[in-house]
Amino acid sequence: MAANIWCRDLETPETKKRKPPAILERRFVPEGTVIVKQGSHGNTAYLVQSGAVQVFIEHEEKTIGLAKLGVGEIFGEMALIFDEPRTASVKATEDCNLIVITRQAFRQKLDKSDATIRAIVQMFAKRITTSNNALINKKSDLSDLIETTQIIYQNVFAALPRNQQRTFQNAVHPKLEDFVNAIQSFQDRFEE
Repeated sequence: MAANIWCRDLETPETKKRKPPAILERRFVPEGTVIVKQGSHGNTAYLVQSGAVQVFIEHEEKTIGLAKLGVGEIFGEMALIFDEPRTASVKATEDCNLIVITRQAFRQKLDKSDATIRAIVQMFAKRITTSNNALINKKSDLSDLIETTQIIYQNVFAALPRNQQRTFQNAVHPKLEDFVNAIQSFQDRFEE
């Protein structure tokens, strides 16, 4: 369904008067090929017509997987809005057929939309960039693990029927405490 908006325009008397819709470039990419490189500049996004890709970043000498995308999904979309270096790399995990969406084609479609829609797209893009940067730069430590564990435990506990909560608490809570204590002990020994 997502591919349809990029493959054809709806035929109306108004569109018949205009020049025919541009045929978007298609690109075959073999498995293992890096399609987008983090830090490079770009002005295109890609719609996956067939195959699959892995989105990842290099940060502090580590490769961090962000997403696996397949048919109907788009990557590189930030380059359609911002003229900044790419924030992630994308590698084909299978042979892929991609539709190339240029910044120019995107802007032409966006310019035809309502001003409110244009403002919302800009706002979403900025928020996504801010959130991605915050996640990348976040330093994880034991307190993050403990907080996350507590949130998950509380959410599961609250979702259980009352008659199962005590059983869950007795079975899970001591094991979580043992787990956290073991990690804390390990961390204390190796930080010295």
